[in-house]
Amino acid sequence: MNPRSVKFRELFRNPPFVCMGVHDAISAKLAEEAGAKALFVSGFVASAVIAGKADIGILTQTEMFDHIRRICRASTVPVFADCDTGYGGILETQRTMALWEEAGASCLHIEDQAMPKKCGHFAGKQLVSRDEMVMKLRAMVAARKDPNFFIVARTDAIAVNGLADALDRLEAYAATGVDGLYADAPESVEQLKAISQRLRPLGKPILFNMARSGKSPYLSLDEAHALGFDFTICPIEPMFAMHKALKRMYETFLQNGCSTNAIADQCTPFDEFNRFVGLDESIAIERKFGTL
Repeated sequence: MNPRSVKFRELFRNPPFVCMGVHDAISAKLAEEAGAKALFVSGFVASAVIAGKADIGILTQTEMFDHIRRICRASTVPVFADCDTGYGGILETQRTMALWEEAGASCLHIEDQAMPKKCGHFAGKQLVSRDEMVMKLRAMVAARKDPNFFIVARTDAIAVNGLADALDRLEAYAATGVDGLYADAPESVEQLKAISQRLRPLGKPILFNMARSGKSPYLSLDEAHALGFDFTICPIEPMFAMHKALKRMYETFLQNGCSTNAIADQCTPFDEFNRFVGLDESIAIERKFGTL
């Protein structure tokens, strides 16, 4: 069993908490150093950093598995990892459960979109039936080996069929044995209140997505908690910050004679970065075992 999965469940003893978005090993180490209690690996972000493409269902199950595994290896806090639709039907969903556990994740969310899926904040989504999603969730719960691994059922129905269907779906999903509930892309505080009012009696933690897409209200962690949400994800903002910083650095460098002097104030010093990635510890190990 994964001890980080135990830690993830312990976070619910004192909610709220945020799962901080990360996109590679370095961002995972930075988020943990900054004090993040849990990390989040987004499919939207993975599509961008692995393939340079939009989140339209193009990544494979094993590409995402490798991505998650690298992040888990670089961190010590719990990792919550997107698994899109489970990458297929019942058998694929069960394999996803096994792979995400093997990668070292402690939590996942699985959505009720039909393939090819899209980012939850894109237009044109389609859904599988409620009954099909219930079967997939039951299969995933049955495939879980570590009882502490946390499974979140997600619906994208708000944008497709409306809030009432989304709530009906999540109520049905809750009965499958999943641990948490997540209605993606609510469009107002009023909808958030309705989600909380309907779902809280089910006794399962409710997730809020803090993504600044313009689709959902921009709420702080405490504001979301006041509305009844136990935990949040901040999934895409770190990648957007990276995108903006690198765009600025490349443009400054190329427009100023290709001189590193022009970008020195935008860069972490060489020695500081090497300390961050553990060079001193690596050298100490080599010396201990006689290779230096």
